[in-house]
Amino acid sequence: MMRDRTRSPTGVSCRAVLAAAALILIWQLILPPVVGVANNGDFIKLLGRYGLGTTDVFQHANTRYTFNDSYRWESGYQSSELLVIVPALAINRVLSKDGSFDIRIMGVLHGGLFLFALFLFVPLLDGTRRWAASTVCILALALFGDFLYVGYLNTFYMDVPAYLFLLLGVVLYLRAIRWGRRWDTLGVVVCGILVATAKPQYAILGLWIACLAWWERDLLWPGRRRSAIFASVVLVLAVGIDVRYFIPEDYSATTTFNVIFKGTLPYSSHPDRDLAELGLDSSYRRWIGLTAFSAGSPLVDQAFVRSFMARTSYRKLAFFYLRHPAAGWGSFLRTLDEAGRMRIPMGNFDVNSGQPPLAETRSFVAISDAKQRVFFHHGLRLFLSFVSLSALFLALLVWNGDRLPKGALAGGLVLVGMSATNLVVSAMAEVFDPTRHLLIFFAQYDLLLVATAWLAFAYARARWSAPSPPTLDPDRVESRAPAAGQIGRAHV
Repeated sequence: MMRDRTRSPTGVSCRAVLAAAALILIWQLILPPVVGVANNGDFIKLLGRYGLGTTDVFQHANTRYTFNDSYRWESGYQSSELLVIVPALAINRVLSKDGSFDIRIMGVLHGGLFLFALFLFVPLLDGTRRWAASTVCILALALFGDFLYVGYLNTFYMDVPAYLFLLLGVVLYLRAIRWGRRWDTLGVVVCGILVATAKPQYAILGLWIACLAWWERDLLWPGRRRSAIFASVVLVLAVGIDVRYFIPEDYSATTTFNVIFKGTLPYSSHPDRDLAELGLDSSYRRWIGLTAFSAGSPLVDQAFVRSFMARTSYRKLAFFYLRHPAAGWGSFLRTLDEAGRMRIPMGNFDVNSGQPPLAETRSFVAISDAKQRVFFHHGLRLFLSFVSLSALFLALLVWNGDRLPKGALAGGLVLVGMSATNLVVSAMAEVFDPTRHLLIFFAQYDLLLVATAWLAFAYARARWSAPSPPTLDPDRVESRAPAAGQIGRAHV
């Protein structure tokens, strides 16, 4: 198979899978009317340094962006998304006729990374029966070809590199434990760094990958203990650098304000008491119900920001939830209630497309629509489905243990751990825009679905193909037993 990468022994054509995926991407991202996810104001965090932007936010997903000094702003944010933006700007300088930037260049580069992950994934289905391998490929295309994910490829959101390099990292780890190739192992580490540095809320995922790199060091770096130590240390350092240097100083003020005054205190029976536990006094009651982005938000005043962060912090908020678990659980479920909408409620079309403001695409949304019907305003159902899926996935990993490469169980445990951690952090540390902040969790959920489907097929195949034990006639057992002198020869 490795000599012919276009078709695996199962009969699944890599070219056919890639062609189907490319058509899905081209239809949504390239052909008019071009679709994407509107800018909610975050794009300038990375584009401001280039003076690139658009005046239309929320209502339309504009295709054209212009260079203007009025957009220039040094935000203090850094992200691995810049590794895509920089070459996109270089390509645009060659292709653009009027000097504007076409968002479809980002779609092509992001889409290329997705197709590369798919190209590396299909050979992993070797040894799987044709119908099972085809089903897994169709399931993967249906889930990850949905606009829920594809729409973000035509954007500058910092969630996109976390999503793409998560997919690549998972595929490269599976290749590393199956074939033991050094480049696949190195790719896992690189992808871990790029996920951890995509956005502060995903930095903690790098710690899980560092643990995996050390946990399976004898498998990933046989005889090279120093390489394992170096990789783990680099991943941990990437996490620290992202949290310390890749965000502006007032970043935590925005998210903490949102969680306290929008996600927690509006549902409190004793707001003055809760404010005191959080280090704030009753004068802060006036902000209850506001977000950092609401009209009249006090965060526009830097003196307020400094005073606010001197009084409270994420640490105090965490201890508050530990003392009041009902408040934390309620905030968690309310976020999941809204996140169950799946697709962010903003415009998906260009302002010149003829579509009204906030119009949403109806193409390639069947899967996310189905999820929305099940989970929107049913946060507990979403949480319990994740717990059940994770339990089934881990059970199938154990049941298939003898048929899986060494390192599969550790990888599965880390994937579940990453998903659970990301769910808690994304739902508890930011209540604004939950559908987007839980995008990576949704991707991890769908990765678990694909992996569980494959493991179920493998388990069923093993059960169906297991030979039936021979039946013996009790009356003839003694006559068929070998003589004492024959036992040694029979054993040999």
